Amino acid sequence: MARAGDGKKRSDSRKRHNLLQKRVNDAELAGFIARARKAGFQDHREYHDALISGDVGFDRRQRCDLLRILGELGKQGSNLNQLAHAVNSGRITALSADDLRVIHEARTAVENAAAQIRVQLA
Repeated sequence: MARAGDGKKRSDSRKRHNLLQKRVNDAELAGFIARARKAGFQDHREYHDALISGDVGFDRRQRCDLLRILGELGKQGSNLNQLAHAVNSGRITALSADDLRVIHEARTAVENAAAQIRVQLA
């Protein structure tokens, strides 16, 4: 453990002696809270922390929505795979070449959309 006067470098996390503070009226506070909620934060203090650290770049609500969409695309992809498996195993035989093409295009579209969402979330 580092001791006073030993010459070792100290962690920057213990050097938080600066204070950021601003007085606001009720309307300004209400506006800040509304912006925090719009950005997906439940507590305006978390929003304030994110503003200071630079983490507000991606809207939390957008991220949550993208994760839900990605989950739904996963379900749709699973359904399409089950359908393709049923066709390939011979359980479904009354499909035309056009039907098979549509299934393949839908599966490709789901995969592409999911890949684009993953890029946005990275």
